[in-house]
Amino acid sequence: MPAPSTARTDIQGLRALAVAAVLGFHLWPAAVTGGYVGVDVFFVVSGFLITSHLLRRPIRDGRDLLGFWARRVRRLIPAASLVLLVTIVAAAAWLPTTTLVQVGREVLASALYLENWALARSETDYLAADQLHSPVQHYWSLSIEEQFYLVWPLLLAAVAWAGLRARRRHRDPERTTAALAVALTGAVLVASLGWSVWMTWAEPAAAYFVSTTRFWELALGGLLAAVLALRTVRAPAPEGQVGAEPGSPPSVSALRAAAAWTGLAMITVAVLTFDAETAFPGYAALLPTVGALLVILADADRLRAGPGAALRWRPVQWLGDTSYSVYLWHWPLIVIAPFALSRDLSDVDLLAILGVTLLLAWFSQRYVEDRLRFHPLLTRRLGATFAMLGLCVAVVGGTAVGVREWASAAERDAVVDARAAVAQAGPCLGAQVVRDEACDDPGLVLPPTAAAQDKPVVYADGCWNDSPFTTRNVCTYGGDGTGEPTARLALVGNSHAGHWVPALEDAIATDGWQLDTYLQSVCYTVDAPIELPGEGVTQACQATNRWAVESVVTGGYDLVVLSDRTHQPLAGVAEEDQVAAAEDAYRETLAAFTDAGIPVLVLRDTPAMPRNVPECLVQLAYDPDACGALPATALEPDPLAAAASADTTGLVSVTSVDHLMCDEICHPVIGGVTAYFDHGHLTATFARTLAPEVSGAVRAALESPP
Repeated sequence: MPAPSTARTDIQGLRALAVAAVLGFHLWPAAVTGGYVGVDVFFVVSGFLITSHLLRRPIRDGRDLLGFWARRVRRLIPAASLVLLVTIVAAAAWLPTTTLVQVGREVLASALYLENWALARSETDYLAADQLHSPVQHYWSLSIEEQFYLVWPLLLAAVAWAGLRARRRHRDPERTTAALAVALTGAVLVASLGWSVWMTWAEPAAAYFVSTTRFWELALGGLLAAVLALRTVRAPAPEGQVGAEPGSPPSVSALRAAAAWTGLAMITVAVLTFDAETAFPGYAALLPTVGALLVILADADRLRAGPGAALRWRPVQWLGDTSYSVYLWHWPLIVIAPFALSRDLSDVDLLAILGVTLLLAWFSQRYVEDRLRFHPLLTRRLGATFAMLGLCVAVVGGTAVGVREWASAAERDAVVDARAAVAQAGPCLGAQVVRDEACDDPGLVLPPTAAAQDKPVVYADGCWNDSPFTTRNVCTYGGDGTGEPTARLALVGNSHAGHWVPALEDAIATDGWQLDTYLQSVCYTVDAPIELPGEGVTQACQATNRWAVESVVTGGYDLVVLSDRTHQPLAGVAEEDQVAAAEDAYRETLAAFTDAGIPVLVLRDTPAMPRNVPECLVQLAYDPDACGALPATALEPDPLAAAASADTTGLVSVTSVDHLMCDEICHPVIGGVTAYFDHGHLTATFARTLAPEVSGAVRAALESPP
């Protein structure tokens, strides 16, 4: 880092802009849709400063390397560890128990600076997309920077070693070192950027978080530092001006000012125009990162026509100075506050969070960052610094593991208690309370803690064919091989077909049916391209649907039970034509079965809640109505049910349970049972209470095909 007397206020201003963008995005995402690019600005700044530092003070031996790492530890670890420790304690106090196992894992991953890889794995999980955001999710970017700080000095140490070899061969070692640094940073930039573009297209969820798609942004700043170092070596200051800042010709000053303003404009455009639909990082990240590069290159501190005056403004400089602590504190407050307050956040709450963030940032920057960063005991003894690192990791990691184990035990106890309560409740439970006016509501028998774990058996049995749809999993229930089943059923569809299995379990046993599952996650049962992220995933989804339909048509089944949530758009179809196009595609699917003489029972899709139900119930003090939704919102269009209702073959029937789940509103808790384990998938306990409608419709279709 530059000494305070030579610190560049324009870079501090750039940091302030970056953290302000991130704050705006997280507090008011509808207004600052692309504020996430502030992280990319940070990457460029970090790459520039660290590379500049390593070229000024090259790594010569192991002690130099340890000294570099020790400075990073003192600068970053104490404040980060404090925030992690406070966050895991606050999470244990206020967040739903169902989230704490995952939060504990992520706090541990963050303490080890592996959070980005943990998120890359979880974000590709379909169910994880509906989970509460982790309060330490923002540590993904810090993890990338720490991984960069581990690798980068080793690479530049090799460059410095090559410079020393050049001295022995009577060459200019500084020029050689700078030239090799340019080549190294350029190679990393090109390789990582190319990989980022490809991964953003092929695996967009993972591409956002993994280090290999982001290192190019740090290398971009490093390349500028290396080029400036090479330029300085090749064009030394005139005699008598060493260390001075020569004046720039008016034309050069004008170009620098234009570069600075252009760079700020590029960042601003990205902040205001990018959104969740932007393919990112990939080549789109060039806009904010090149913008940051132009601002750094312009060196606007001493430019009259540049943005230096605005960037030097004292509040901007203060925000730049505290940007690291601001970044650390803001996200846990945003995630945990709604649960601590037991309500959704208002604009006043968001402003209060902003104020508390700035206050905590000031405190931790002054009393934690600066105190330990320059503490004599730590600066004089490398061992003391690394001992502090070990202590921080041990305390945070131990607390995270303890909370995770406590939460796991609490979840197990909740499930056991819920099973006992369900057994004691008798028949007046769930949908039966709606059917039978004589039933009294039994109270909350299946609470949110247990509901989040109450999933159909198809999850534990691995029955899904998930993205990228390379598997062909089929699960069989009933038909144990001791005799011919009375009927062979094929359950076909996506996850909204899978949640009907508990409603069929009793009938499978009592009626002697055999049920085979053909279940795809997200991918719904049409022979048409569905827009799905990732290379070849659209084609693989379509191929999996063809396999499922062909397998059923040739499988000798007595009945197809078909249900889907039609959520992802069809490729190449205008938004206003999506429902009609999906209905046409479903007609073809139904025809494939009916042409083979197989009757089809379509189960209309169930209402979808606007939020994760167990988490909403915990946040809003177990107020079921507050977590419900109006039928106009919850009952999404179901083109499969529409196509089935229009069928004229006499082989297709439709069943709906909407009347048991909705009246003035669609309810998330029905007859004492939390009906959903997330926002739209039925809990196994509630689905079993729908057996009279579902199993009854199957019996009717088998006994007298429509």
